[in-house]
Amino acid sequence: MESAWLRDEPPRPDRWRWPRRGIKAAAAGSLVLLLVDLNRDGERCEQECFGTYRTYEPGHAWTNYPGAWQWDAQNAIAGVAFLVGVAAYVMLLADRPRRAVMLALACAALWAAWLGWVALSPATG
Repeated sequence: MESAWLRDEPPRPDRWRWPRRGIKAAAAGSLVLLLVDLNRDGERCEQECFGTYRTYEPGHAWTNYPGAWQWDAQNAIAGVAFLVGVAAYVMLLADRPRRAVMLALACAALWAAWLGWVALSPATG
């Protein structure tokens, strides 16, 4: 096989180069997001929680209650983002780049939802 530098024309650029990198970044980032969320879930509100170290008082922000459904919903979003990121990478390996790009975009949307929700959550305490 003759090398590209021996030919008169330059080699064709690979149009899937940057999308492949983005898909790999989405898969790796979803793993990081999942690990951060699992670490955050282990702490929840700790000593600031009502019903554990403090007496139960209704009417406070949901972040002050360890059994609030919002904690589990945030965990679910992070878990689904991880699964979608892995599915995007699998589609990339299966040579289905368009599906992989769509899944990576869905993974990024789930990241944005999780990050936005966590950033806008009320403080504990």
